[in-house]
Amino acid sequence: MARLPIGTAILRRYVLTRAIGQGGVSTVYAAVDARRGRKLAVKILAPLLADDPGAREDARREAIITDRLRHPSVPRVFAYGDAPLPDGTVVPYVVLELLDGVPLTELLARGRLEWPEAVRIAATVADVLAVAHRRGVVHRDLTARNVMVTADGVKIIDFGLATASADKTDNPGFRTAPPAPANSVAGNVTARPRPPAAAPEPSYFRALRPAGHLPPPSHPKTAFAQPADDVYTLGVLLYEMLTGRSPYPPAMAATILTAGRAGRLAPTPVLAIPGLPPDLRDLVRACMAKRPESRPRSPEVAHTLHHIHAAAHPAPTPT
Repeated sequence: MARLPIGTAILRRYVLTRAIGQGGVSTVYAAVDARRGRKLAVKILAPLLADDPGAREDARREAIITDRLRHPSVPRVFAYGDAPLPDGTVVPYVVLELLDGVPLTELLARGRLEWPEAVRIAATVADVLAVAHRRGVVHRDLTARNVMVTADGVKIIDFGLATASADKTDNPGFRTAPPAPANSVAGNVTARPRPPAAAPEPSYFRALRPAGHLPPPSHPKTAFAQPADDVYTLGVLLYEMLTGRSPYPPAMAATILTAGRAGRLAPTPVLAIPGLPPDLRDLVRACMAKRPESRPRSPEVAHTLHHIHAAAHPAPTPT
């Protein structure tokens, strides 16, 4: 996929400084806001897909869902719209919080994590899932590459395959709920109200923020998804962090997860790791249960992970 020249100014404002990520349909650039002097990330649809209605709608859906979550462990969305490129092509763009960190894949390339660190990361992921599921959203692509470990804590990225939940029991009425106690885990950011967002541009960005009772948009390829799918992939993620390997043969892993067949083909995880808390071993097995209805819900997973983390890091006794 061709990248835009460094120095390109999107809307004569967001000056691209380097490419920091590339997927099948879009590229993410580090950029500087020429008006405010702050560093941001700009995600731009590939120009070759500028006339593809499906790709354009996917970009819009991701912006809506990411913005609606409003969680400290999800990148902030500052603006969204259509931008003309130097050659005249008009493509969707999203301006996001710039993250300073590394993807979890990079940490796992060095080997497995110690279980307290794996629990810390997984607890934040579970917190985000609990909020997303209450707001009617399934991430549907929860993999190590979409978990960023930053100086400000763990961040969940790439909601490109996210969709409205097919299981309405986890999000009755799609009411907006307050965030879970997301960042009580040591080493992550402390939950706090976000500062007021910058004035969105273009003006129709406000249309992306309908009343909280409206359901999020469905993704045509993942509309079958349900919250239990995210819980399963969180179990897989925990397994990978604890063991340093996938529970699947390498050639099968990506196909199984993206095809939505995880439940039918789920292996029974074996975690023979010295010193691993039994509660953590049992949680991984429960999250990876073959039957979706046998898996715990995301708030239960978050609660258990926080409990395990707290037991491993007891508060100091006052002197």
